[in-house]
Amino acid sequence: MKISNHLLVADSGEKLTYIKSPNQAAGISPIYLIMHYTAGPTLDGAVSWFKNPQAQASAHLVIDRDGSMVQMVAFNRRAWHAGKSQWGNLSGMNQYSIGIELVNAGKLSKNANGQWLTWSKKVIPSEDVTVAKHKDESSEAGWHEYTEAQIEVASMVGLLLHKAYNFTDVLGHDDVSPGHKVDPGPVFPMNSFRSIVLGRA
Repeated sequence: MKISNHLLVADSGEKLTYIKSPNQAAGISPIYLIMHYTAGPTLDGAVSWFKNPQAQASAHLVIDRDGSMVQMVAFNRRAWHAGKSQWGNLSGMNQYSIGIELVNAGKLSKNANGQWLTWSKKVIPSEDVTVAKHKDESSEAGWHEYTEAQIEVASMVGLLLHKAYNFTDVLGHDDVSPGHKVDPGPVFPMNSFRSIVLGRA
């Protein structure tokens, strides 16, 4: 896999799945990679949301739980993934970053029967849930786990992107919108992921 003309392509040269989102704008200077979760359990749900002009949201790339991917915005264009955001002296992080969404239901709540539910009341099997505390919150909650395939593919793509765009750092949506956003959440292995992508020991 490689990056050609700001799109992911297979080594054979063919474009990987590309479904263009209408929710994008002209050029960016990507110096950060920002990680997100979709807050829903399916790739189709995320892609159809990002295809909807009313969503006013998009990401460069969506990675499914089996490791398959859909690119929705070219890496040299502005996706609308970070919303109102700030890091250091920069604000409006869409202008300075590439956004990757991982298909993951995110923060969960428990019903009276002890089942873990997404915000849309879909049940997530308890073996796919970890109870943890978010760095910006005071109490524990259930969080949908990421799959090995997802993390592996995200790491590989992150490494490719870093080689192409030379990131300063890898951040979470919760870093640039603290108090508003909690993704990618406490079960995302940010420290090891950052080390792999940026090639740090």
